[in-house]
Amino acid sequence: MEEPLRWMKIQGPVRDRLKEAASIIESTEGNVRVISHNDGDGISSAAIISMAMKRAGKGFHTTMGPVIDENALSALKEDFDLLIFTDMGSSLASPISEKMMEMGKRAIILDHHKCQRTSPYSISDGRGIHEINPRFHGINGTTGCSGSTLSFLVSIAMDEKNVDLCTFSLAGSIADRQHVPEFKELNKGIKELALEDKILTSYIGMPLHGASINESLVMANDPFIKGISADPQRVHALLLKMGIDPEIKVEEVSKEHLKVLQSYLYTYLLDNGIGPSTVNELFRETLVSAEFGNVESLAYDIDSCGRMREMGVGFQLIWGNKGARRKAHDNRLEYRKMIQKNLLEVEKSGINEMEHIQWLKVEKDVLAGTIASLSLNYLFDPTKPVLALSDVEGGIIKISGRGNHDLVRKGLDLGSMLDKACGSSGGNGGGHDVAAGGRITSEMMMAFLKEANEIVGGQMEGGSR
Repeated sequence: MEEPLRWMKIQGPVRDRLKEAASIIESTEGNVRVISHNDGDGISSAAIISMAMKRAGKGFHTTMGPVIDENALSALKEDFDLLIFTDMGSSLASPISEKMMEMGKRAIILDHHKCQRTSPYSISDGRGIHEINPRFHGINGTTGCSGSTLSFLVSIAMDEKNVDLCTFSLAGSIADRQHVPEFKELNKGIKELALEDKILTSYIGMPLHGASINESLVMANDPFIKGISADPQRVHALLLKMGIDPEIKVEEVSKEHLKVLQSYLYTYLLDNGIGPSTVNELFRETLVSAEFGNVESLAYDIDSCGRMREMGVGFQLIWGNKGARRKAHDNRLEYRKMIQKNLLEVEKSGINEMEHIQWLKVEKDVLAGTIASLSLNYLFDPTKPVLALSDVEGGIIKISGRGNHDLVRKGLDLGSMLDKACGSSGGNGGGHDVAAGGRITSEMMMAFLKEANEIVGGQMEGGSR
């Protein structure tokens, strides 16, 4: 096979910036500091670039946490020669540049989120930063490229042998929901590379995750199957009726039995009012690793570590630690239980409806985004985005907004909305069109909701994209 970056047909300007990033890393003789986000994509991004540097013999120190702000930036110690931001950084490129110039250091930003500029920062411009963001090159950073995508592409620009890290690149993209309804743009190229090199295999079907087929249905949250999820007795009886042993592993279910089960669930979801587009998206390509199994399950194991504030466990899982792998699976099982408990409570209590948005309170902020997404897809009106509000420390409300691709096609942009509505309420927000977050003070909640409703109404009236 030819050079991976060329095989994936990555356009010249992007390929050049990837190779320049690799060159900067390779030319760094001192310590490299890596700062990444604490979600599934951020953990995967950090682990990929860190592994590439370990293989290259570079000294590095990696931390993962919330998106960095100017206060954290100002507190950086001068204990590095190169600073790498993964899955964050573009929104703070200017203060990062100022900090690097002040310290006489260099930085690389590998980010896929929106920012207000139309061109990247470059070290050649005297700004101290080499920035790669797909949005500057006409690539969709919400659906076609994650932070893990960029970390992987830089790693293979450093050494083609790092192609084996593609599994974790795709896991990071899955954690950011970039596989729904299918991989696109740069992610699609990485998936095809993984299949071509036989690192992964694939099949089409509904994602079922669990130690047994019984557990996969009882603990099913995506899809959340009203009347089946969280009902062990009904699941057990259903499987026996279909001639399926409830205790066997998902991969041990015969193709014939799996087809019958999936057909039943497909019809059941439609009959229970779940939109055709949501149900169709469940029947998608599933990637499988000989070592790690279902890549979607791997992605959610990693992501659950971030949700449970155990990012190091997810990092070590990617690095091959078997104990971390078991711990990550336990984290995910606990997280699934918390999600399901909250979904059942939300189903019972209902949601607050406004003309253009829906909102609810979620006690634990680590659950808010997932609850918002699943509530939209499986419990309430799919034609209005859901905002999940959580009270956190210091009288602050954390907001997680979720839409769907149908809403985005009609004009929804949650990142833009939360930037404006949170800003007007004295807070801050932003993110992607389909998923975004923000913070406001508790006394501004109703004013925020009023403005959020008005902005979303204006976006939807503005027409389809």
